[in-house]
Amino acid sequence: MKEEIMKKSTKNILAVLSAAFMSFVGILTETSLNVTFPTMMKEFKVSLDTIQWTTTGYLLMIAIIMICSSYLNDRFTARQLFIIACVGFMVGSVISAIAPNFPILLLGRLISALGAGLSTPLMFNLITEIMPRSKWGVYMGIAGLVVAMAPTLGPAFGGITTFYLNWRWIFVFVTIFALIVFVAGTPVIGKYHDQVKSSFDYLSFITLAAAFITLTLGVNQISYGMANPLLWILLVVTALLVWAFVKLSQKSSKKLLDLAVFKQKAFVFGALAYFLLQFNNIGISFVLPNYIQIVGKQSSLVGGLVLLPGSIIAGLLNPYFGSLYDKRGAKLPLYLGGFFMALSCLLFAIFGLNLSAMMIIIFYGIMMMGHRMSFSNTMAEALKVETGKLRADATAVCQTSQQLAGSVGTTILASIMSVWQKQGHGSYTMATAQGSQAAFCFTLLMSLIIMFSYWKMFRAEKAK
Repeated sequence: MKEEIMKKSTKNILAVLSAAFMSFVGILTETSLNVTFPTMMKEFKVSLDTIQWTTTGYLLMIAIIMICSSYLNDRFTARQLFIIACVGFMVGSVISAIAPNFPILLLGRLISALGAGLSTPLMFNLITEIMPRSKWGVYMGIAGLVVAMAPTLGPAFGGITTFYLNWRWIFVFVTIFALIVFVAGTPVIGKYHDQVKSSFDYLSFITLAAAFITLTLGVNQISYGMANPLLWILLVVTALLVWAFVKLSQKSSKKLLDLAVFKQKAFVFGALAYFLLQFNNIGISFVLPNYIQIVGKQSSLVGGLVLLPGSIIAGLLNPYFGSLYDKRGAKLPLYLGGFFMALSCLLFAIFGLNLSAMMIIIFYGIMMMGHRMSFSNTMAEALKVETGKLRADATAVCQTSQQLAGSVGTTILASIMSVWQKQGHGSYTMATAQGSQAAFCFTLLMSLIIMFSYWKMFRAEKAK
């Protein structure tokens, strides 16, 4: 009997790890192309505004797929979702690797978004479904390590691969890795609950997906100035689409996403903090490699590697931060992590015009320490207030917002930098430094909102 329990426990752990590795490789490619943009712009003869959609479009597609992750979790087995995620990612990556032009490259990226779009919610659903509640903190820590560390390793992976080989090899390597995960994971992931064959709310899905698209297109207009009418038109359209989605959800018997999760104030503030943590993480991971190359006059290899030390050190401590949550509760890791995040953004803002490579390594290390300490623990605390079936919907909200945060964070910080670059005052190098400093100030504001969200979340929990 004991041997049977041990065998089942081992199989469950392997199931979570398989989904985690698939999620890792999917998220890794979110940012690995950032340092390859100059090379691809020359090869495909397109502008930066066009080529950046290989990252923004990928993130956006992941967010759109995650909208229906709760429905998919009910409708299909974990094994079926895992297989679709792996096959979709591999097919898309092969298309991207052999793409003769930009449209085919973008098509491949959008198809490969199935990988992270399906496997990331699957990973978190498996943790809450098959792992004991007392171990959630540790496994959420492992999952948080995957979600948070992969995008910061992306620039280093992309920079090294492009510098020594070619950007196309990025897709070759991730396809091989995904194939190994597919072969190893398929036998250990099974069926953990009965499937519900409910109808899908296509109208709500299209409405919310359109809201995500118009939001991303809207914030992209910031680079043309706040007085740009298209910016405000798109944001108003986004607001109308969100309102329409809420009304449709209230009337429809086919729930794409159960909005009852938002009745819990603690969850709302926790999800907001989770969104902004990833906003800062992905946004700054975009700014720093560009700062190093344009302002610091370094190669794309250095631009990618400068983020590596902080990511590795903080990443290795991630399981400990999860264990800290299990033993000491949420307040210590969340408040302390939020403080480190705010401190790093403040240092980046103060020294933003003259950042050396060593300063970036140290400041980014502090930021990663704060991010790792609070990121996965924020989600664990937010999910704690939801019960039963609503937990899958809450997971879908968090994971969708996390991907949307990456897309919006990259777009907004890039737009802020672009405002200074387009002013034409002084050199392009100085304009980039000034734009980066402004972007850092914006992330500092987001960090303060994170701290405020934690305070409100804990107050809401206490009031229950």
